Amino acid sequence: MPNWTFLTLHFFHTMALVVWVGGIVSIGGIVAPVAFRELPDRGSAGKVIGLSLQRFDALVAICIVLLVSTSMLMALWYGRWSPWYAIQYTCIALMSISATVCMTIVAPRMRSLRSNPTERQTPDGAAEFDRLHQFSTLSMQFNLACGTVAILFS
Repeated sequence: MPNWTFLTLHFFHTMALVVWVGGIVSIGGIVAPVAFRELPDRGSAGKVIGLSLQRFDALVAICIVLLVSTSMLMALWYGRWSPWYAIQYTCIALMSISATVCMTIVAPRMRSLRSNPTERQTPDGAAEFDRLHQFSTLSMQFNLACGTVAILFS
């Protein structure tokens, strides 16, 4: 007889990882390049990507809740404490921290700069936006790498 509780937890755990990693690949590898190539100007493309990422952040928040809760329950109820699972849990923790920083600090500031063209056109505003954009991009790449490792060890 299958252990339906474990199978359900593992299903939601794996789905959260796959949705998060798949979303990164979809937005970063498909939507962003197409938007910047096909839309008439960088501003329009940036707006489309910004809105896409804002919606994706809501999905990532759900994934974080699912991953943290299912990881804790599987570890406590089923003794998933081996070094292999520790690698997975560490990746999930690092992804969660990175994404939370981007969702709560980086993305709101980028939206503020994007919505205020006067501030963004100043040298300081442009430099700040570039730094935030670079941090956001590196965070997504980091989360993609960690997510891939976490899927491997799930």
